Amino acid sequence: MAKNTVEKTDRVLEILVRESTLTLKQLEAIMFYYDNIDRKIVRNGYVEFKGNKVPKGAFFRTLNQAKNNIRKAIVTLLIMAYLGLIDINQLNIIMQLNNIMMQFKNREGGVSEETLNAFLERLKNMIDLRKRVK
Repeated sequence: MAKNTVEKTDRVLEILVRESTLTLKQLEAIMFYYDNIDRKIVRNGYVEFKGNKVPKGAFFRTLNQAKNNIRKAIVTLLIMAYLGLIDINQLNIIMQLNNIMMQFKNREGGVSEETLNAFLERLKNMIDLRKRVK
């Protein structure tokens, strides 16, 4: 199960969240929701989230924003593939990058700054669409 807060020491996650369509609060809300999917999380109109009583409307608004942002990101990838703006090789690279991130996550002692920078450079290069011929 995921932890329902993002650890400040997880540099990979910290950088990726900055580059994503999710805010940190949205990510934490969705992590909390999935960690507690089988439990009743609303009590007396509040959700106890990150040690605070948050009104249920505010919590679920943040959660729904997160879900919508995730859905939109996936639909954007599908549109790009449908239009031929990204191909199967780029989708395979996304999966390879995911495998690398999982290795980072399981690595004792964290990830060196050099390794992280190389990963981010590969990520930027993969996302860079074909260059325009001048």
